[in-house]
Amino acid sequence: MGLLVSLLWLVASIVLADRSPRPWVQAVAVVTAGIAGTTLPDLDLLLPIGHRSALTHSLLPIVLALFATRWRPVAAGLAIGIGLHLAADSFPNAMRGYATVKLPVTGSIGATASYAWLGVQAVVASVTGAAMLAASLPLRIAMVAAAILTMIGIAYLFATDGGWPALAIYAGFGWLAVRPTARNR
Repeated sequence: MGLLVSLLWLVASIVLADRSPRPWVQAVAVVTAGIAGTTLPDLDLLLPIGHRSALTHSLLPIVLALFATRWRPVAAGLAIGIGLHLAADSFPNAMRGYATVKLPVTGSIGATASYAWLGVQAVVASVTGAAMLAASLPLRIAMVAAAILTMIGIAYLFATDGGWPALAIYAGFGWLAVRPTARNR
């Protein structure tokens, strides 16, 4: 049921992005796409491609959203949401079997490669999403959307398996980004 709701959030974000160029509407599209992105990678559970498929647990959904220029806010939100999901997936109870990343046809890439795949994809998705968000909306509106996505991200990582370590890493990087430096004192 959660995956179908995720698809509805994604459809809502696409409709919003398509229907109105207004910055606040675009910001809502970013947020709804971010919500969708937190569970969208698990769409592979409904498909015959195996859980933790490299097709869904990657940047591919974001790249697909970039094909329509009006969907840039959707791609930004998706990137942030997918980044959160992949960050949590980087901390399974054990990286074996069900938890490893699977390539089409060949199967599991193994534990070490799965950690690397998920970690790199999470970082790239998060950074790309933040950059696209900043580029697609006026600064104040982007900051409001970022604040809402931060709250959603905290709630998601707080509640999901593997979320606590990912939340600690995000918090550490957030602190590094805003901490006072010797130059700013």
